[in-house]
Amino acid sequence: MPAVLCYGDSNTWGFAPGTGLRMGRWERWPGILQHRLGDDVHVIEEGLSGRTTAFDVPFSPQRNGLAHLPVALMTHAPLDAVVISLGTNDVFLPGVNAHHAARGAMTMVETTRASMAGPGGAAPMVLVLIPPSFAPLGPDALEAPDAERESERFSDAFRAIAARDAEWIGGDVPMLDLGDLIASSPVDGIHFETDAHRTIGVAVADRLRDLLDLA
Repeated sequence: MPAVLCYGDSNTWGFAPGTGLRMGRWERWPGILQHRLGDDVHVIEEGLSGRTTAFDVPFSPQRNGLAHLPVALMTHAPLDAVVISLGTNDVFLPGVNAHHAARGAMTMVETTRASMAGPGGAAPMVLVLIPPSFAPLGPDALEAPDAERESERFSDAFRAIAARDAEWIGGDVPMLDLGDLIASSPVDGIHFETDAHRTIGVAVADRLRDLLDLA
């Protein structure tokens, strides 16, 4: 049975804008993905609110996504695919810009491709979800005045790094730019509404069918 690891932040966990409650299993995008791919594929959720790509968060060291990624890969191996959906929280950290966040995401791709967490000890396929830019953050912008601008730059920054590094990391990086599909919720500027989760789940399922040659 093919296995897919969804490794992300609060938007993978299912944080509901405005309430902070968790959306239901079949409302959040990994659940939609499971429905679309069917029972013959095992979709594994690894979403954590506040998770970054590769940066420590003051007083919350467990939020460093790169630090935990090898554990997640070994825990759930063998994995046919890893879907990485991170970068949103990076640009709220002091001194971290879109380029740094994109570099962190690419390091996670490199780590996954260098692992033996796939079938037969090979590396899993990696799909990167590029988060959409933020909607207006309101009062939260006071704590991170550059976050909105940097969120708008993340897509171009990641594409540039992926193109630059493709040759020596084993080829092009499959990616899905969520900014082409959805918008962040106007309620808090960061999280996704239920209809956006559905759109993501359907789009990821379609992409994985092609990448993994699933029926």
